[in-house]
Amino acid sequence: MFYFILYLVSQLALVAAWVSGTLDPYQKRLQEILLDQMGETKVSFGLKKSLTAKKLIEDENLSKIQDQLGSQLGGIFGKGGMGQGLGSVLSKGL
Repeated sequence: MFYFILYLVSQLALVAAWVSGTLDPYQKRLQEILLDQMGETKVSFGLKKSLTAKKLIEDENLSKIQDQLGSQLGGIFGKGGMGQGLGSVLSKGL
């Protein structure tokens, strides 16, 4: 029972820190590390996510075209892409 109460108290403290914004710098740094490991920037990942997440038309061929377009546009701003520098600069502001 003691461990359960200790767990609840620690979870409440964690939620309070998250809501108050104390964890924001750590969350931002962890996000940058994970995106760096994937070879992405925030801009390239955002482009891929926004362009491939919602299908405009429920046709399989058009969905594939939309996915490829999102991946290629995001890849331009990712690591190794032509717009890597611009993607990095824009990502710093996000």
